[in-house]
Formats: sequence, C-alpha cells, structure tokens
Amino acid sequence: MIENKSGIWPVGISVLVLPDPILQTTESGIVISTDTQQEREEMGQTDAVVIAISPDAFFDEKIRCKVGDRIIMARHSGMVRLGNDNLSYRLIRDHDVVALLEKE
Repeated sequence: MIENKSGIWPVGISVLVLPDPILQTTESGIVISTDTQQEREEMGQTDAVVIAISPDAFFDEKIRCKVGDRIIMARHSGMVRLGNDNLSYRLIRDHDVVALLEKE
C-alpha cells in the first residue's frame, strides 16, 4: 500500500497521482529523453501512480483504479501541486484516467 505523504487529499471526483519523470539520467549523470518518451509527449499522455482517491471518484464507472495502480492519464489534465515531501503531484478528475497498466 502506498502512503500519501503529500499532505494533499482529493475531494469531489478527483484523483491524486504522481506522474513518472519524463527525462532519464545516464549512469554518468547526463539527462536524456528517449524516443519513446518523445513519442509519449507528442501523444499527449503520461504514466502515473495513483496516490489518493476522493470518496466520490468513479461513482459512475464499472472499472475503478485504486491506490498504487499505474495508470495512463491525459498529459495536460488537472493541476500540479508541490506536496509536503517536495514531489510534484497532479490532481486530476476521475475521467482523465484513460487506462490501467498491468503490473510488470
């Protein structure tokens, strides 16, 4: 179970997610962007991990995500907020969750 250390608690039909970083760093410390990441940017979507879900989210959906699930969300959806733990979280609406990803 993932613990919400952000200090942000979603209300209404909101979902708090932690987006995957867009850039990668090599062993020598060089920051790069891979072709796959550039394609993902162009497609307007990103992967994230669900941190918290408001009680009213997904009230009309048959399939729901849960805390700890990896999802694909609309890239420019919601708002970004710095949490108490200095990580950048995104607060999105439940309908901005477009897919669940299988665990690796």
